[in-house]
Amino acid sequence: MGGTQFFGRRLVHLLLDEGHDVTIATRGQTPDDFGDAVTRVKMDRTDQEGMAKAFADQYYDVVYDQICFTPRDAQMAVNVFSGHVGRYVLTSSMAVYKHKDDELVEEDFSPQHYPYDLTVNDYTYAEGKRQAEAYFFQKAPFPVVAVRVAMVVSGTDDFTGRFDYYVEHVSKGTSIGVFDTEHPISYVTASDIAEFLKFMGTETDFVGPINGNNSDHLSIQVLCQKIGEYVGKAPLFHVGAHEDKTLSPYAMFTYDWRLSNAQAAALGFKFSSILDALPSMVKESVARLQL
Repeated sequence: MGGTQFFGRRLVHLLLDEGHDVTIATRGQTPDDFGDAVTRVKMDRTDQEGMAKAFADQYYDVVYDQICFTPRDAQMAVNVFSGHVGRYVLTSSMAVYKHKDDELVEEDFSPQHYPYDLTVNDYTYAEGKRQAEAYFFQKAPFPVVAVRVAMVVSGTDDFTGRFDYYVEHVSKGTSIGVFDTEHPISYVTASDIAEFLKFMGTETDFVGPINGNNSDHLSIQVLCQKIGEYVGKAPLFHVGAHEDKTLSPYAMFTYDWRLSNAQAAALGFKFSSILDALPSMVKESVARLQL
């Protein structure tokens, strides 16, 4: 579910390259480049009756859910796919964690014991993901993996434009809004998280939450300094504020957000350093932006 943009699109191509029979389920509003290689199902992720009709009499070895944002979404999926799936891979987020001075490990948020509320009208992104995990792990009769994805970066297909923002601002000497103190956070490249999702769905029988992030953690200031090394410009900064909308895209929280990927390594998946990926991403971004 999902799969036509960003790392979801990359995941589909990886699965196709390995010869898997892939179905993509979306609203049908975003073009894709899969041609006749995939089966397409049109559905509304928020409509349980429609989902039930879309997937009637189907069985899937693995379902990848990239568009689940609330416990109600999770409840619909459990109702629709019970008895129809061998393994369920939920794209979750590092936003589920609270602040911690050390690296965040999976046990720092336990969805098995977290309360969910199906009656809330509006959830924040972080709370929606927490409660979605909670519903799956407490109610799903099938195996579930929740991949807690770090801040995703790409030099080519990031439709959010966040990484491009930094490359463009550093290249043009435009000041970048940051907090008054540095806060290292975890990143993951679009290619690496796609590879990891494929790995978790098709190459392991792991059940539970797991972090998905490259090694090493960078503050926005250090990230921009690294970009500056590649474009030959020193970055400029100013102290911004959320209420004034003067902060840059990755300035979302006033504390460190550093994930441990030790559990992924224990399963046999080795994440590289985000520092190794930056040169090629900057080069791709510079070329696309024609800087």
